Amino acid sequence: MKKVLILCTGNSCRSIMAEALINANFEDILASSSGVKASGKVNPNAKKVLQKYDIWKNSYYSKTLDSVINYDYDLVVTVCEHAQNNCPVFPKTTKTLHISFNDPDGKDFKAFEKSFLDIKNVLLPKIRKELSMKKQVFKTNDGVKITFTGAVEKKNIMTMVENCATGQCDCMSEESKKKITDMQVSGKDGEVVLSLLGDVSKKEIESALTKSKIINT
Repeated sequence: MKKVLILCTGNSCRSIMAEALINANFEDILASSSGVKASGKVNPNAKKVLQKYDIWKNSYYSKTLDSVINYDYDLVVTVCEHAQNNCPVFPKTTKTLHISFNDPDGKDFKAFEKSFLDIKNVLLPKIRKELSMKKQVFKTNDGVKITFTGAVEKKNIMTMVENCATGQCDCMSEESKKKITDMQVSGKDGEVVLSLLGDVSKKEIESALTKSKIINT
């Protein structure tokens, strides 16, 4: 389960709507929200919009930064310039994304609904893209090379290799494992290369990748 934090100034309008939209549309992403100067309350019109689209939950409320800063997030999104300029330093190195949306605070219900739809149409596709990992498998002269890009951590690929080498995974048949003479991991977070040396085929590796619990969770 990927975790996303949405930051704005008051955590009463845009970030609350973004939190609700993400949680309603993605089963594999859990969103929470906060404000750099939290108002302590959800704007009534923001609540009405979420109720209209049947995604309001009583668990949504305006939160201060100190209540969320010590959690690990895969992505932190700022939805206003003030939040971007005052985004705190998180204990763990965290990927950030900034997409600004007009503040509907003080305006009528239609303005809130427009912000809601803007967030849905613009932010959700970007969230999915940022938290997706792309895999490409190539046959080489001495084996198979796999490139991982996007939401990939090098340590996870190294763990996958270690599990395979020590017999702790069942994503690949024993026959296929015997064909691999060496496994080498290079690159960095976001751009990782796994080189498998030996007489293993591209098809065997593609099949194994679909079964790996580490890269498919």
